[in-house]
Amino acid sequence: LTLPCLRLRLLCQTTKERNTVVSERIVFTGGDGMIGREMRKIMPQAIFLGHGELEITNRGSIESILGNLNPDLVVHLAALTNLTTCENNKEYAYRVNVEGTRNIALASPNIMYWCSDYIHDGKKGNYSEHDIPTPLSYYGWTKYLGSLEARKCRGKSVVVITSVKPRPYKHPVVPRGMYSSGGYVDDMAKEFKLAIEHFQYLPETINIGLEKRLLSELAEETRKVKLIDIADVPVPVPLDSSLDVTTWKRIKARL
Repeated sequence: LTLPCLRLRLLCQTTKERNTVVSERIVFTGGDGMIGREMRKIMPQAIFLGHGELEITNRGSIESILGNLNPDLVVHLAALTNLTTCENNKEYAYRVNVEGTRNIALASPNIMYWCSDYIHDGKKGNYSEHDIPTPLSYYGWTKYLGSLEARKCRGKSVVVITSVKPRPYKHPVVPRGMYSSGGYVDDMAKEFKLAIEHFQYLPETINIGLEKRLLSELAEETRKVKLIDIADVPVPVPLDSSLDVTTWKRIKARL
């Protein structure tokens, strides 16, 4: 598979390793966020733009900055992710997560958009890339709508549906019986790096995650948590947002 508008180079490795296809110039938005900070550690050759360097709600500024950087691929991580903030300030959440993504997509030659497993309602779990999103929260809706805006990129667009947790786990409470395919940011960053380096082989939508497990089990690896009823969470969240990652596993096996 080839992507004419994406200039590629091969990195020579030892005979025990496979050649890895890497984009020449990668720009990350959200470079000062949780995922962005972790990706800096393992992809130092990339360009990371934080909020102070790139205001994604300012289309003119984006066009100027990305035009000067001339990236081959833009990895769009920047987003408003706090569920309560999104519920309480819907206009701002829409401007950042939806309109901001549109601005980035229109100025990008190719884009990878980070979406959330919260686009699913959590009623069945094991969601595939073909399941129709039915978000419970406004945050989930803005991330889904943002994924549609990412398609406006003039080149190739890839929507990555995933879930990432900070290490150590952030919250002292976890809903009882809540399932996820997400992992801690340092573990997930390794998966993301592999996906970014092989962007040209990815389908237009891809679930990236680890094995399905109880969120409480993941949390207990790094801190003690108290189990609560999901109805006690202030903002609606999916009980089982686990993802079918069969496609991602198949791609990894071929690399």
